[in-house]
Amino acid sequence: MKILNLLLITGLLFLCGLRQIYAQAQTPLPETNGCSILAVLKTEFQKRNPKIAKVKIVDIRPTVFGPSKYLVVGWGVRADLTFKGDFADELFGLFLVDGSLSRIEKTIDFIPTPRWLDAEMRITKLDADYVVLEAKGETYGGSLLRQKYQWRK
Repeated sequence: MKILNLLLITGLLFLCGLRQIYAQAQTPLPETNGCSILAVLKTEFQKRNPKIAKVKIVDIRPTVFGPSKYLVVGWGVRADLTFKGDFADELFGLFLVDGSLSRIEKTIDFIPTPRWLDAEMRITKLDADYVVLEAKGETYGGSLLRQKYQWRK
């Protein structure tokens, strides 16, 4: 599975003009260096919270069940990275993306950070109908969240 993820990330790097996919998208939407998925994610995050200015892809998995689609975990945060009392200023999002990695077919959920600038969100299980996300603390460890989503419905 790790090899499949590595191949997928390598493909994304190529698709995005060898731009580091985990790099922050801090430029205006039209100037995303040819990486349309970051621009699409940024737009979607800003619908939920207009303060979101930086986005990353933190995990991506092919669905392998039916037509070519991907489950993408994105991360978005306000530009100044300063906590101002609202955990929704740092969001994780779970998205179903088409096979070309250019269009969001479904926004499954937005999850405010469980710990400001100190959470790592990953897909830990994926089957034909459900996906499980887990968040762990990066600095102090510990499980912060475990959530199961139906992604096919």
